[in-house]
Amino acid sequence: MVCSSWFAFLALGVIGASPAWAADNGIESTKLAADDLILECESNQACQLVANAVEASGGVLHYLYESDVFHGVSFQLPKSATAEERRALVAQFKGIKASWPVQDITLVPEDTAKDQPEDKLQVLKGGEEKRAPLGRRADDDRVETPWNHLMTHVDKLHEEGYLGSGIKIAVIDTGVDYNHPALGGCFGPGCRVVTGENFSNEGNRSDPIDCSDNGHGTIVAGILAGYNKADGFVGAAPNATIMAYRVLNCNAKGREDDMIAGWLQAEKDGAQIIVSSTGFQGENWAQRPLAVVAARIVASGVPCVVGLGNHKEQGLFYAMNPSTGRGVTSVNSFGRSLVALEHRGEYSVGTGSEPVDFAFEPGRGLHDWDGEWRPVHDVDADFGDKPDDDLTGAEEVPDYLDSDTVLGDNCKLSPGNSSAGFARDLAGHIALIRQTPETNGCHFYDRVRNAVARGAAHILAWQDAPNYIMIRRQDAHGVRAIGITQTDDGRAMARALASGQPLTARRAGRVRIDTGIIAPMSAYGPTWDMDIKPTIGAPGHRVPVTRKGGGYGSDSGTSFAGPLVAGVFALVAEARGTFDPALLNSLITSTGAPQSSHGRLITVAQQGGGLLRAWEAAHATTLVEPGTLPFNDTDHRPDSIGLRITNTAKTEVTYRLSHLAATTLYTLESDSVRPSEDPAGELDKLAIMDELDEVDEAVDAAAHVEMSQSSLTLGPGQSATVDVSATDPSGLDPERLPLWSGWVSIQGSDGTNLTVPYLGLGGSLRSAAVLDPASKLSTLAGSEFLLPNPPEGQTPGPFQGIAEPAAAVRSEAISTSFDLVLGSPQVRVDIVPLDVCSTPALVGARVNATEPDLSQACVPDSIVTEFAGVKSIGQLPGYPRHYVKREEIQIRWDGAFAPGQYAPPGRYKIVARALSIMGDAADEAHWQTVESPVFSILYEGNVKRAPEDQPAQPVQTPEEEDAPAANAGDALAADDAKHAPES
Repeated sequence: MVCSSWFAFLALGVIGASPAWAADNGIESTKLAADDLILECESNQACQLVANAVEASGGVLHYLYESDVFHGVSFQLPKSATAEERRALVAQFKGIKASWPVQDITLVPEDTAKDQPEDKLQVLKGGEEKRAPLGRRADDDRVETPWNHLMTHVDKLHEEGYLGSGIKIAVIDTGVDYNHPALGGCFGPGCRVVTGENFSNEGNRSDPIDCSDNGHGTIVAGILAGYNKADGFVGAAPNATIMAYRVLNCNAKGREDDMIAGWLQAEKDGAQIIVSSTGFQGENWAQRPLAVVAARIVASGVPCVVGLGNHKEQGLFYAMNPSTGRGVTSVNSFGRSLVALEHRGEYSVGTGSEPVDFAFEPGRGLHDWDGEWRPVHDVDADFGDKPDDDLTGAEEVPDYLDSDTVLGDNCKLSPGNSSAGFARDLAGHIALIRQTPETNGCHFYDRVRNAVARGAAHILAWQDAPNYIMIRRQDAHGVRAIGITQTDDGRAMARALASGQPLTARRAGRVRIDTGIIAPMSAYGPTWDMDIKPTIGAPGHRVPVTRKGGGYGSDSGTSFAGPLVAGVFALVAEARGTFDPALLNSLITSTGAPQSSHGRLITVAQQGGGLLRAWEAAHATTLVEPGTLPFNDTDHRPDSIGLRITNTAKTEVTYRLSHLAATTLYTLESDSVRPSEDPAGELDKLAIMDELDEVDEAVDAAAHVEMSQSSLTLGPGQSATVDVSATDPSGLDPERLPLWSGWVSIQGSDGTNLTVPYLGLGGSLRSAAVLDPASKLSTLAGSEFLLPNPPEGQTPGPFQGIAEPAAAVRSEAISTSFDLVLGSPQVRVDIVPLDVCSTPALVGARVNATEPDLSQACVPDSIVTEFAGVKSIGQLPGYPRHYVKREEIQIRWDGAFAPGQYAPPGRYKIVARALSIMGDAADEAHWQTVESPVFSILYEGNVKRAPEDQPAQPVQTPEEEDAPAANAGDALAADDAKHAPES
């Protein structure tokens, strides 16, 4: 067929391309690399034959993937080849399973992602030691535990000696700054970064150094396995071995085939865990090539961890590829719940007494709250105050006191005062001061200055008021460390001092914050196959990180939640002696802690199993299989899913089963085919609000969940299967696709507390609109376009030397767009002629007429084919596309419908069709269509050109780089190909 794609031989299992790249700290910027293709072959031998044929024809071979998990080849077709030459080349290829055009990717940091360096971790250039032997990385004298380790109980595994020792973890990213002191200071055997490779288009192939501006891969590596005692930094698996694979260049740009090469090389080099925080945002399909490769590696026994993505504002069904791969561990990002006091102090009364814990918050000088025991002095007692004085109704505390404010007599240092406390030297003491309204004629700020004048460098405030007002720097010149604690603790210290007992205090670390909230940018799953993504959530918002160049700071994104989970996989694998990906996924999912917002459990589509609990995953004695319960949409709902429970404990355990319902979210806006932006209604909020906003998309409606048993007793080593069924919540609008979810709760008599996430969709994905009927194709209505001559210089059609039509619009190309509001397994854009005849001759045309009648210009039926009820001369170059993300698709057509072939002059319309999600390509009813009005085309060579005529100029300025490239290499499938999801 002349109009068919030159790649029509790939009729089975062909997969196309879809634009849009994103990683954490990344904004999408993607285009299809013209004529560059990835093929999957049935064998390495078949790929070698393809490679030989490509090189013999003048093409460029990029990669020959000779992996046990993926036989493939990546190449560039010879650009000078005609369509016939390309068809002849392709005819030599045998044993091809699938094909994809290569996507280019660019990582652009988001303004909101990078935070300022933390007070504790100042920008340092590292110590003198460049080579850090593996055994010396994390010793018994460890650094202070960071908050993200406390939240996820990583510290408990560290205390038990689980540090990821000897475990090889591959980082696939922008490379790693192995010169960083927390990453060992060197590269090669004996270093922390022991091996790696550079697959970008810059630098030495054997050197995976991170040269990107944002140092993305360096941040990932530090969270994963960094350690430097001198700088106070520790990663999740500080004794693990890092393998670095750079797939993006210094400008954070790369290609899809480079990324696949990095993944496959990591598997070949023996990585026991792979983590990557780069991918294609919003593609949401498991059938994309990178997701396919990641899933194959998981199936081979290597756990793979990838961030879910950063675009919360895009709403449901917007997961990043390759986190969409089957079995791949997909991670979303949490932040800390907003609490006032995050640090832990200790005070001791008298001598030899047990220390008492108290919570406080350093407002300044965290370094100077250094853990040293210091005597405490109650400054308020110097003014005659008592710890239990009732200060109700006293004057409010001013927010601050100007530096030139005159202090009252009662606040001035008076060595002659009868109170001995006024004369006391407070150097080396912690000054305890009640942060209250004015007492005895002296404001709190005055008392701070009084203490400073007597040599105090540490101030610990306490108060009765509900809001903490931290001391401003201008009010405490000379103070090195300021903190505030709650009323009960401050009063207890003051009472002890009032009784005449000596009291000492110190900072002892951080308070363990066990609850989290979804980070502002964290995306939503699930996939279009209704696979539950994310798998788990972990801290990724404002977490401590290593910076390229030797520094430290904090940063945000799912990129930085993923490596923490990968590090925890290493610790759990070390503790349990297994790297089984399915078991590790089940362990972290079932032991995760589901989190709430506004008093309602957050959807599984954003948190999966909940907040990561490392220690619990390592020591769980009850196992569940599967780790998630996907109930699909209403059309494809399973009758039940068997949940197998196994007791590996040494004692008999009785289990009670119930379920916890999460917030149900509508996928679509009310009275619209478009997805709701941030359906939970919490965009850019990182705090627990006093009241739930009125959110149309979030509803309190739980699925009806039933279990075949509500309790069971299992002896040591015994297993049982409970059948779980679920139906849609009542009273919801199925047209808006309500996504419901929750957890099956398993509580054991031995203290076991597990939760298994479930998720389903009310309504039908197959029946949902994937194309917006209000798309912009109408902009072509009635237009007559005069296009430039084809590059070959041959003017199609019978018109020669006619006068230019008065209504002709000179344009380099015809530009329009249509909106794909949901994803689609296949998108076609056909060029449909209005007039078809049996001969290429012009029927009834007045060739020499001043105004040619284009309705008389027919297209020969020899170049017309039909698919799913539409007759066309072919598709736009770059189509069909397969497994496409939702997006506005730009169309730019210059008349070409195949390499070297252009549409004859005449009347046409552009017909865009998208296959429904879960649709059958062979069923016409499963296709959705939008089409343009009728327009007509001529070429400059068809008309007489007046001397004053100007060169053709574009009449529209679409985002051309978002449009598929005009090349035959992107047209990948036969017209009648059926594309079912890969199993």
